[in-house]
Amino acid sequence: ISGEIMGMPMADKDARTMELSFGSTHTINPVSTKTGFCDDILGKDYTSKSRAANRSNLACLDELIQGIERRRNEGNDDPWHDFDALKSILKDRVDWDSTFPPFTVQTEKCNQTDKPPCKFQREVYFNAKDVQSGKLFDDLSKIFNETGQPLKVKRDQLENSWWQNPLPNILDSTWDRPHIKHVIMAYGVDYDTEVGYVYRKRERSDTDEEFDEMPTLKTIVHEEAGGRIYEENRIEERKSLMKKAPPKTRELKERGEGILKRSGDASVPYLSLAWSHTWLLHATRAMRHSSFKGMKEGERISDDNALDSIKVTYRPKGGSEWLDIASKRKNETISQKSEEINPKANSHPHGTKYKPEMYRYQSKGRSRSTGMEYTTAIIEAVGVEHKETTRNYDILAAVFTDVLKNMHDDFDFV
Repeated sequence: ISGEIMGMPMADKDARTMELSFGSTHTINPVSTKTGFCDDILGKDYTSKSRAANRSNLACLDELIQGIERRRNEGNDDPWHDFDALKSILKDRVDWDSTFPPFTVQTEKCNQTDKPPCKFQREVYFNAKDVQSGKLFDDLSKIFNETGQPLKVKRDQLENSWWQNPLPNILDSTWDRPHIKHVIMAYGVDYDTEVGYVYRKRERSDTDEEFDEMPTLKTIVHEEAGGRIYEENRIEERKSLMKKAPPKTRELKERGEGILKRSGDASVPYLSLAWSHTWLLHATRAMRHSSFKGMKEGERISDDNALDSIKVTYRPKGGSEWLDIASKRKNETISQKSEEINPKANSHPHGTKYKPEMYRYQSKGRSRSTGMEYTTAIIEAVGVEHKETTRNYDILAAVFTDVLKNMHDDFDFV
């Protein structure tokens, strides 16, 4: 929208010109988590062929919540205790606009001699569904009224490349588990990550110019470790004629501090990464679907707590062994102790974080049509940045341990 140089020696305007020519940038558009539930109503501007296909053979995520909550009502421990991500998604129904709008445009009214900030006029908010439907690009094109309507170009790319494509539109609904035998999803968490943007539009009250200026990025909203939210002012302020003041930051406690308990990997927000936790429920959803007939005795997964089918283990910071999550509940300070015991916990011999604290979620199921067993594993590495994921020694070791085990079980490799 406003240009991102990504560390390259070029102007934002030039970077924006390049990015506007890339139709592939839509693959990083946010998708509303509401589209992952059966009680969501799609907007009239677009349809979801892929979602209709998924719901023809999987039970709705909505149907799982009652059984999970029943465990609490029976006087047992909190069933969500080890599943913060699934609780946020399934029960709390956290979406991109749950605590703040992911896109905001603030309009100011200025004369030619006015110094910013000018007189505030209004705010316009946009959510993830506005991106999916193209409304964001249509409305921003009208608001900023640029020569050539470059943001309208992005809307046309969305329509031509995704809506009118004969293949399913992967951008109109959340993704279900890929249909392959073994899925291992590994990523870093608790890095400062951008999750929202505020753009400034300055209207001139003393000119008859036909077109306005390009969007100016005024504020970036970040999530940081623990899910805390703060905003960073990007409008440059000068201390003097020669010095620029550093960007101002402000924690947004009133906007739901810690609602997701974690933050992303510096590139991908945690809400996007955490959606993969719903893949752990694939077997439960498949076995509960109303079209599933003729199951053998003892084959159907319980209609009670769907979380019982997920195994959770963790590896403390500086440790080498995977431990049952129950041991962490008994001693919440084990991670701090392991850091004191192992001085290598903070060293970086491989050019990346060494022995980070890690959490692993695992589930398995059996195909109704072929009888093939399949597995799903989600691995979260605390404090590992996006670009480090594929070269982090401990993440690679965790992934390839599972890969080698699967190869042994599937092909009798020794």
